[in-house]
Amino acid sequence: RLQAHGIEIDYLRLRAFPFGSEVEHFIRNHRIVFVLEQNRDAQMRGLLMLELDALPDKLVSILHYNGLPVPSDQVVEAVSSHLQQEAVA
Repeated sequence: RLQAHGIEIDYLRLRAFPFGSEVEHFIRNHRIVFVLEQNRDAQMRGLLMLELDALPDKLVSILHYNGLPVPSDQVVEAVSSHLQQEAVA
């Protein structure tokens, strides 16, 4: 659905902690990394910054913490909105 908006993305599913080298490689090779968080405290973003020295500005949390599956509309809206704001700035 993001491609319909002209947005091309890659994704990486985090499966374990501590993070493997593929996670560090993914972050290093992308300008922005959206982190889909299923808790209100953005714990995964914090772990990525702490463990991999990822720059805070590079990691953008998408928060969803009501216990239900994450609707794709929420992800599309969050990514689109962030990229539009970035383009204006």
